[in-house]
Amino acid sequence: MTIKGIFFDAADVFYRRPVSKEKYVSTLLQEKGLSTELSEEDRLCQQTLRSQATKGLLSPDAYWDQVLLMHGLTAPEERKALTGQISDYSNNVLAIPGGPEALAGLKQRGFILGIVTDTMHPLEWKMRWLNQVGVAEFIDVVACSTVLGARKPDPAIYLHALQQAGLTPTESVFVGHDAGELEGARQAGLATVAVNYDPDAKADYYAQSLVDLLNVPIFKNHTHERECIMNHNNIEAIFLDIGNTLRIVVEDEPFAAQAKQQLLTLVGAQEPLEPFFERLNVRWKAYRKWSFENLTEASEEELWTRWLLPDFPTEKIAPLSGKLTRMWRDKDGRRVPRPDVKQTVIELSQRGYTLGIIANTITETEIPDWLAEDDLTDYFKAVVLSSKVQFRKPGPEIYWEAVRMIGVEPARCVYVGDNPIRDIQGARLAGFAMTVILFADEGKIRTPSDEIQPDRVIHACSELLDIFPAR
Repeated sequence: MTIKGIFFDAADVFYRRPVSKEKYVSTLLQEKGLSTELSEEDRLCQQTLRSQATKGLLSPDAYWDQVLLMHGLTAPEERKALTGQISDYSNNVLAIPGGPEALAGLKQRGFILGIVTDTMHPLEWKMRWLNQVGVAEFIDVVACSTVLGARKPDPAIYLHALQQAGLTPTESVFVGHDAGELEGARQAGLATVAVNYDPDAKADYYAQSLVDLLNVPIFKNHTHERECIMNHNNIEAIFLDIGNTLRIVVEDEPFAAQAKQQLLTLVGAQEPLEPFFERLNVRWKAYRKWSFENLTEASEEELWTRWLLPDFPTEKIAPLSGKLTRMWRDKDGRRVPRPDVKQTVIELSQRGYTLGIIANTITETEIPDWLAEDDLTDYFKAVVLSSKVQFRKPGPEIYWEAVRMIGVEPARCVYVGDNPIRDIQGARLAGFAMTVILFADEGKIRTPSDEIQPDRVIHACSELLDIFPAR
């Protein structure tokens, strides 16, 4: 059965505290010269009290008052003061990266999203914390232990969330980190996904981060049953890649040699050309590795002052970073537009499509300058470059930034690129309706895997006119 709803644990999935509350309390006890250990009898008593608190049968202050008393803090006023500190610390939540991006992507795919949470605090507190870390706006239903009087792994709390959403267990997934809570969801009949997970956690699927949830197979293309995707009447915006899509690099040895010499001269390097560029190439490879692994692009200034020329004075290199980037790119050859690009862009715009650019690139100004030189600037409502926004494809964030700029839903957008993995996968993660791959050079085709086939393959930009009629 199709998955329709995704239900999340909250703490240690969307947020955490600087240290666990238990460690924080231990520090307070140590400062008072009290033992952090409990006898077996008191430990079992604490477990019972915690169960009562998370079911709403005991207030958080009453729970911590009893726990502090068990640790030997006998003075009521001191217990009251420490209980207040613990309560204040509960509000010290830190966002785990990727929450808003992951939920926005899943929401765009049409999923109902919910929270299944154990807490000893009022539901209002929990929602405040979720709001602080930017995910509350995406949540449709909440099952809270203090409201329901049941806590995970009791199946009742999972089923309560499903009942609110009008879903069955076979239509639902639980996303959590705790082994026991994941098993509880499985016992209730839900599929399970582990994220930020404990070493002993067992689940049907595993995500390496919150954003990686968008790659989980059962969460892919929920709203994109391809008959909807291929309805071109729904398409409002077409985004295009630059490198090997709108433009290509043409080898030009004198041009490249001149660029290298200009770069060497500009920075005032006191060494021969070849050793200088050998060192730069080593540093470039290190930067690319970091950039690919983190799906992050440095600004031009950071690229040159931190990665490529860290041994030169920052105050000298930073103002030159834009020129250096252009020379670094020019050493590979001339970048020229494909012959049919301008005509195709103009015609697509005249047919009523909003156009944009989404590109991984280290330059911040060269692409806008090219558009201006070719009188194409006015045809693109958004030009989103990784060097400017610091996000890289295939991460969905750069696509989301682009659709935000033009005000069109991802489900009404198309992406045209040349790289099956980077371009198709990224657009799909972002919830785009359709992907098109340009394979103009048959000798350099990157064969797509079965999981990331494009919707259409073209061999010239002008073939887009055969796909997208006038709106």
